[in-house]
Amino acid sequence: MNKNLPQEFVARILGDDSIPDAQGLLDELMSGNPCVAIRHNRLKGCAPVPGADIVPWCHQGEYLDERPQFTFDPRLHQGLYYVQDPSSMAISAVIESLGLERPVQYLDCCAAPGGKTTAAIDSLPAGSFVVANEADPSRAAALDENLMRWGSPDVAITVGPAQKLSRLPEGCFDVIAADVPCSGEGMMRKDTKAVEQWTPGLVESCARLQREILEAVWPLLRPGGYLIYSTCTFARAEDEDQVRWLQEQYGAEPVALPTMPGVVNGHFYPHLVRGEGLYIAILRKPGEGERSSKPLTEKILSKATRVLRFGSIDSEPKGREMIPTHAAALRYDWTAKEWPQAEVDLEMALQFLRRDAISLPTDTPRGLTLLTFEGRPLGWVNNLGSRANNLLPRHLRILSRN
Repeated sequence: MNKNLPQEFVARILGDDSIPDAQGLLDELMSGNPCVAIRHNRLKGCAPVPGADIVPWCHQGEYLDERPQFTFDPRLHQGLYYVQDPSSMAISAVIESLGLERPVQYLDCCAAPGGKTTAAIDSLPAGSFVVANEADPSRAAALDENLMRWGSPDVAITVGPAQKLSRLPEGCFDVIAADVPCSGEGMMRKDTKAVEQWTPGLVESCARLQREILEAVWPLLRPGGYLIYSTCTFARAEDEDQVRWLQEQYGAEPVALPTMPGVVNGHFYPHLVRGEGLYIAILRKPGEGERSSKPLTEKILSKATRVLRFGSIDSEPKGREMIPTHAAALRYDWTAKEWPQAEVDLEMALQFLRRDAISLPTDTPRGLTLLTFEGRPLGWVNNLGSRANNLLPRHLRILSRN
């Protein structure tokens, strides 16, 4: 039964008495039957419909019976929902359990592709500022795209190893999320690469990198602030041992997790919950400290690392004019009352998303026009009368045909 999993991994899991029904976990990892779920965008007023199959630890999360072709759903491109593993949605419940009552400065130090970051944005107090960092430039581009769709203007995206963030002022964040790179054991059910790449050496190298990241970001947390540590692995060296090290090295205080059905000591085991493997823990920094009176600026961030985007870029030059950007159209708090709008059906919405030319009804005013789908912004065209030039940014276009 276990022949497709690395034998050293199998032996370690079977020898771990803390895992309820270790053989059941291995069987589930081999099933190749992951859950499919989406999380609705609270900022944009979206929520599961009555009677939906709700993720227990995330009231915005919804299980789906099957995996549709998300690429061809305009609602995804409008940022109305995010496709996310249900276990990863636990960040919502964790942040809400902290009882934060006023805006905070929040760091997601290993943020791509953005699932946990967008969940955090929805769960933090209004007015909070989020710094989303990603080491890999190509993954940072995907992070930027997903955060743009989500529509919050109170976000900065930085690119570089999390260790570089240690150059920022001490105590500048109220909450830090460290969803650190890991050996990926929790993804073995859905990702064959996670099985193929696994070795004991990978676990050891990931544990070293994790500790480097924790050493770099811990000083950035203000006294009394919270560190949310998470991995998608079952290895103690990457999970409990790291938490214990933070306690011994820095006096970090463990904080109880909110009640989440099926979760065992911070572990989401795929045979016990409807989701992939995840480990999560909350740690409080000793002492008491007020939120920094000096908000983070682009200048401060740029002294530490590369800033890909700071806030929402809402306009761009077009000839001699400044016109609204695609990002502006997708902001949750932005209105386009001064611009003509044209509602499109599914077929025309997909034409727009493929960056094809669009023909609008003859009575549509000429010039810059905002296309809407089901009454919500989709993107801009320049209506010339006989046709409309598609202004969707080229890198966002759909390349495949359904």
